[in-house]
Amino acid sequence: MNSNSTPSTVVDDMRDLYDRYFESADYQRRYPQPNPSTLAFVLRHGAGVEGSILDMGCGNGRYTLALLHHTAAQITACDISSKALRELESHLAHLPGKDRVSVLHGSGDQLPVASQHGLLLLLFGVLSHAGAKAERMAMLENLRAHASNKARLILSVPSVWRRRPLELLKSLFTRQRAYGKPWQLGDIHFSRLIDGQRLQFFYHLYTLSQLRAELREAGWEVLVAEPESALPEWLITQRPLMEKIDRVLQFFLPAALGYGIRVAARPLTLEGNAS
Repeated sequence: MNSNSTPSTVVDDMRDLYDRYFESADYQRRYPQPNPSTLAFVLRHGAGVEGSILDMGCGNGRYTLALLHHTAAQITACDISSKALRELESHLAHLPGKDRVSVLHGSGDQLPVASQHGLLLLLFGVLSHAGAKAERMAMLENLRAHASNKARLILSVPSVWRRRPLELLKSLFTRQRAYGKPWQLGDIHFSRLIDGQRLQFFYHLYTLSQLRAELREAGWEVLVAEPESALPEWLITQRPLMEKIDRVLQFFLPAALGYGIRVAARPLTLEGNAS
């Protein structure tokens, strides 16, 4: 991945990586279904919110498809990977209510200017893959611009205390920059073997206080924070027994020490108060 990339090539880099990831079917094998507790979190905090749903970074639609089943809302599913969206469209082809789902290829900049959504999703570390802080803030601000005044934003990010400790330790010494931007604590690069080829990904690992601060800077106030899981998500989504164990473990785990951190947030008004 080019450390001197401009914002446009950041998206190009990520599009290429995720096209190859989804083309390999490795993602589907690792994450065959939504994390049940995250889906329950979305339904709980999205209940009563009026308006359409935006699933940003929807991938192959594991949450989009679940929300199509559990709600009557209009859904916009957006992702930079055309391979992921084709997989989503194949799943949708014979489903009741498929006309309620609009599929949008891109990073969210293509959203209609006047579009306003009541529930906005940024799940499973999408924000952390977006790039350095400037790119992450642009994504959060874009979502705020397309949120109704009483909207809810639900997102999840990886915890700096639990994820990829070796890569984090390495980053402390090398301080490898993200796309040419200044290094920040939590910025890491990691590789994954996909179809026999090792591909490199950028990730930003969060503390809870940093997540709160970035959201507030972008016009959001955190209402509730929880651990996304105690165990790795691939283990939960593949093995029902592990998911049951994980639900019990989450009761004893503070949000900051989850494998990931998930939050529900609401927009701030121009005066800085939550609406």
